[in-house]
Amino acid sequence: MISKLKSTIWFLQRPHLYPQMFHLLKMKFYPDKEYTRSDVTDWCNNNSTLRNEVFEKVLGKLDLKEVEALFPQIFEEAQKKADDCQIFMGGPGDLTLLYHLSKQSKTQYAIETGVAFGWSSLAILLGIKDQDSSKLISIDMPYVQGNNEPYVGSIVPEALRKNWTLLRQADRQGLPKALKMVPYLDLCHYDSDKSYYGRRWAYPKLWEALKTGGIFISDDIQDNWAFKEFCEDVNRKPQIVEFDTKYVGIIQK
Repeated sequence: MISKLKSTIWFLQRPHLYPQMFHLLKMKFYPDKEYTRSDVTDWCNNNSTLRNEVFEKVLGKLDLKEVEALFPQIFEEAQKKADDCQIFMGGPGDLTLLYHLSKQSKTQYAIETGVAFGWSSLAILLGIKDQDSSKLISIDMPYVQGNNEPYVGSIVPEALRKNWTLLRQADRQGLPKALKMVPYLDLCHYDSDKSYYGRRWAYPKLWEALKTGGIFISDDIQDNWAFKEFCEDVNRKPQIVEFDTKYVGIIQK
């Protein structure tokens, strides 16, 4: 009860997040679709492949190098900023995957949902930095009661921020706004609301904005059946990569 009261007070102090507060209240009456997580994980595992094979199928054969090895000083400074923060916001995902997909596909316009420290933002920004007038729009809602607002995206160096716009909103407010800021998408990376209904709401909107040949990436697809069902909806066979006991799903339009 005390925790719920604190969450309510936290939202009331942030009027720009009132729509998300009302959405969360509404979802109390619409629980997530039932599923067995082990079944979803088994499906991911049975359909997963090696990262190099994914690149070859999507972009052709590449000589891959870990992004941390390509930019050692940038990542050393980023890790120091993350280590100095007293608030835990999770670690990086498969940054090499994000970097090479955004770079080799010559991404001009990208949207990501979910930022935290900004590891994925950093990888994508490094991948698009040589593209003229490239743009990454990131959407992130602060952790409820987390007091992490000052640290969202904090590891992204100033030199890369000219290509970056950070919207500090929940998906249902930030995503429609972000989509109006670009003519189309070359790449999208979903890593925010992990609920079944959250994904089923956002996936189609991102997919519609993707140009033909554009790349759709979703983290943590083992959480529920949303990604599998969406692939069936758009008639695409996914490429699935295991990373740190979790799964990343990729489809190309």
